[in-house]
Amino acid sequence: MAEATSTPPQGSRRVLKVVLGWLVGAALLALLLRQVHWPDVHSMAQAMPWWGWALAALLWSGSFVCRAARMREEWRWKRAVGWSVALRLVLLHNAAVLLLPMRSGELGYPWLVKRVFGGNWHESLRSLMWLRIQDAVVLGALACLLWPGLPLWWRLLCVLGLAVVFFMPQRFWRWLLTRRHPLINRLRPWMHRRASGGGWWWSLGNWCLKIAVVTALLHTLTPAALELAWAGALRGALGGELAALIPVQGPAGLGTYEAGIWLASGAPAEAQATVVAAALAVHAFSLAVALGAAALAQCLPAPSSTFSSPR
Repeated sequence: MAEATSTPPQGSRRVLKVVLGWLVGAALLALLLRQVHWPDVHSMAQAMPWWGWALAALLWSGSFVCRAARMREEWRWKRAVGWSVALRLVLLHNAAVLLLPMRSGELGYPWLVKRVFGGNWHESLRSLMWLRIQDAVVLGALACLLWPGLPLWWRLLCVLGLAVVFFMPQRFWRWLLTRRHPLINRLRPWMHRRASGGGWWWSLGNWCLKIAVVTALLHTLTPAALELAWAGALRGALGGELAALIPVQGPAGLGTYEAGIWLASGAPAEAQATVVAAALAVHAFSLAVALGAAALAQCLPAPSSTFSSPR
C-alpha cells in the first residue's frame, strides 16, 4: 500500500506565503536602503514647494473619491448610500489593508459592506475579488497603452480591448458567464451578473490620477535621473503600481514598490541612490495621505447610515 503523503493545511500555506512576502519585501528594502543617502531624501522633500505637495495630496485624494464612486456603483443594486458613507468605507478599508498584518485588513471589507450595504459574506467576497480583477485589467491595459517605446499597433490593440470592456452591453457579459470554457469556469464565481459599466470608468479614473501624481513627483524629485521627456518617470510610476500585483508582498508594499520603480525607470546605475530615495519619498507621501485621510474620516462624526442595520 502506498504511503500517505501529508500536505500542509491551507491555513499554514497561506501563513507561509505571507511570511515569505514579508521576508522578500524586507530583503528588497534593506538592499535598496544601503544605496540611499538619507540627507538626499530630506533635501528632496524640502525642494518641493508646499503647494506642490498640497496639489499632489489633493489629486491623490481624488483617487479615493473615484473608488468611493465605484463602490456606490458596485452595490447600488442592493442599497443606495451617500458619498460620505462610501468614501468613509473606502478610506477605512484601505487603511486596514495597509496597517494590519498578513493582509487581514481585507477581512474588514465584508464587515464594512455588511454594515453599510447589507451584503452577506459571499456577496462581499465576490465583490472584493471582482474589484481586484477590475483593477488588474485596467492597470495592465494602462501599462501597455502608456509604456514609452511600445509599438503603435500594441497601443491600438489595448485601446480596442478597453473599448470592448467598457462599452460591451451587459447581455454580452451575461452570455459570457454561461460559457463552459475552463478560463470562464475559473472566473465565473467572481464575475458579476449585476455589474454596471460605470465601475470600469471609475477604476480608470482612480489609476490615471495615481499614475499622474507618482509620475510628476518622480520627475520633480529626481530631475537629473529621470528628465527624459518624462519617460523614465512614467515607467517608474507604472512599475511601482504593477509591483503590487506580485503574489508576495511586504507590509504596505514596502520594498517591492521601491524595487518596481527602480527597475522600471531605466535609470543608469549611478542614479540608483537618487531614484530609490525618490521612490521612498513618494511611498511615504502616499501612505501619509491614505492614513491621514482615514484618521480624519474616523475622527469626524460618522453618518448615521454607516451604522444602520443591514436589510
